[in-house]
Amino acid sequence: MKLARTYPMLNQSSFLVRQKGVTFFAVDLSGEEQSPPDGISILGRFRNLRKLAPLLNNEDGTLLAYARAMIYWHTTHRFCGMCGSPTVVRDAGFVRACSNQACGTLHFPRTDPAVIVLVNDGNRCILGRKADWPAGTYSTLAGFVEPGESLEAAIVREVAEEVGIDVYSAVYQSSQPWPFPRSLMLGFLAQTTGDDIRVNDELEYARWYSRDEIARGLIEVRLRLPDGLTIAHHLIESWFDEGDLGPLSDFERSG
Repeated sequence: MKLARTYPMLNQSSFLVRQKGVTFFAVDLSGEEQSPPDGISILGRFRNLRKLAPLLNNEDGTLLAYARAMIYWHTTHRFCGMCGSPTVVRDAGFVRACSNQACGTLHFPRTDPAVIVLVNDGNRCILGRKADWPAGTYSTLAGFVEPGESLEAAIVREVAEEVGIDVYSAVYQSSQPWPFPRSLMLGFLAQTTGDDIRVNDELEYARWYSRDEIARGLIEVRLRLPDGLTIAHHLIESWFDEGDLGPLSDFERSG
């Protein structure tokens, strides 16, 4: 409470969880990164969560993803979408209420579903890259689910839009919260009999990769895959390990 009186931004904090006798809150300190308040700076240093993610265990990573998503939601819901009046924090940060008594709309945290898919024909998979990614980095295809659209329909549409390929089946694998800014990534392996790739303007490049090409690319350090904790990496690894070259991790370690 003393810090909250000294630093008003702490009044915008959100309760996250209480575990092992410790209560955790998310606090928005955007704009304070270069010179954080004295009472905060003694606790540690600011670092980019996306860069730190591979170093975190599952418990810490989950908590920080939760905090990042809640901070973003508060930042983007400071005004009521119904009447435009300012909103105020309620229920320990889980609700923002419209301050206009004539409106009184309650706003709750939201998550945007997105599909992420490894398209393959059994022996090959499609990997693509965006122009702003580090050189040699390739990943799976992904896109947001549109209103009124099923996950399966989103996969068919996104794959057709990004690489011009038709898929005929998609099998769900796993999901991952992705608070950049507020997504839930839903991972699939999709089958196709298509071949010709036609890249749209969302990607810089995309191509078919066999397991052997992926292995050689990793060994020769010509190919970079997503970080090991990402669902994109999990999808690639799941497909690769079904082949006869051995686990993907062996080639990543040798590169």
